[in-house]
Amino acid sequence: MSQAKEMREQRCKLVAEARTIMDSAETLDAEQRSAVDAMLNDSDTLKADIDRVEAIESEERHIKATAGKQSELAIAEPTVAQEERGVATEAYRTAFMQFLRGGKSSLSNAEYRDLIEGTNTAGGYIAPMFADGQANMQDMIIETMNDAQNFSPNATSFNIEGQVTIPTETSTGTAAWIAAEGDAYTESDPAFGQLTLTPHKAGTLTQISEELLQDSVVNLEAFVASNIGRKFALLLENAFVNGNGVNQPTGVTDGSSLGVTAAGAAAVTFDEVQNLFYSLKESYRQNGQWLMSTTVVAALRQLTYSGGTQSYIWEPNMAVGSPDTILGRPVVISDSVNAMTTGLKPILFGDLSYYYIAYNAGVSIQRLDELYAANGLVGIRGSLRVDGKLTQSEAVKHIVMA
Repeated sequence: MSQAKEMREQRCKLVAEARTIMDSAETLDAEQRSAVDAMLNDSDTLKADIDRVEAIESEERHIKATAGKQSELAIAEPTVAQEERGVATEAYRTAFMQFLRGGKSSLSNAEYRDLIEGTNTAGGYIAPMFADGQANMQDMIIETMNDAQNFSPNATSFNIEGQVTIPTETSTGTAAWIAAEGDAYTESDPAFGQLTLTPHKAGTLTQISEELLQDSVVNLEAFVASNIGRKFALLLENAFVNGNGVNQPTGVTDGSSLGVTAAGAAAVTFDEVQNLFYSLKESYRQNGQWLMSTTVVAALRQLTYSGGTQSYIWEPNMAVGSPDTILGRPVVISDSVNAMTTGLKPILFGDLSYYYIAYNAGVSIQRLDELYAANGLVGIRGSLRVDGKLTQSEAVKHIVMA
């Protein structure tokens, strides 16, 4: 039996035991509630472990299937922009890694010429892109960021150069019946608005010992990429969910529209969750996803349908790679979402693909030789530019607490 299958069976058993306790009494005492919470928390931990195991197994299958074959990435034609920057060449990658380990003074004239092809206007150098089909720093950073974020993979992401303006439809217009032949058509034009995405700059600073930089055994490219990627992931996840638009993206929470006002300040009812579900238009609801934090999920998964039934609205999904659901729609968990506290918006529901994320160029890396030299350290500074906004406020709705 595979490891993932064993873990799914363990998770299924935990959920079943939790349901048995919940069904055993109309009101749980403190000990029973603690036991149920512990089982459900273990269930969440198992689900995360299952996802990791299945991701590793999938990668292993891919590696075996492509062994001895030339990667498609290796034979792909670079874009004009990549050719102009030179960041997709092996020469650039070699020069960049030499710069990262030894600084500018360690570069030959040829290496320096290769490196300045990736000079970023904000300072530093663009992290290497393609390199003969191999893993590279740019991809490593992005992959680490994606793995550490739950919200952004469900949004729509793309790359831009500078600022971009996106047309939005604010009204579709209407059609009307024509009473008789020859009667005039009623004019009803759609109304359009504009949404401007202007990338904001984000940065992070890492200190690395001189010994680690000089150790050729260490995969410096992967180490720096992982470190920078994790830091950016935490920053961007919070901005895409809760950003206020001031020197940062506008989060989906601020961009969403009101669906339901809860009667309570720290709890919601089944009827309120159901009303939020149906406050969304069917065109958005059919691709709708719930967005909430772990603590809110813990509260909602103990809600039952109204009418005296003991059926829970939260349904764990044991299928490989499938999310848990509420009212039949998948749940996206992001701990950047608000808690169930007075005046906050802890639960969102809608088509998250209407949230647009625009990245400008790539991640820029700069080495700081003097700042921490007294301590035998070198600073590695990373920066990127990104913006995000919900393009249709009616596409995602929220519950606001009393």
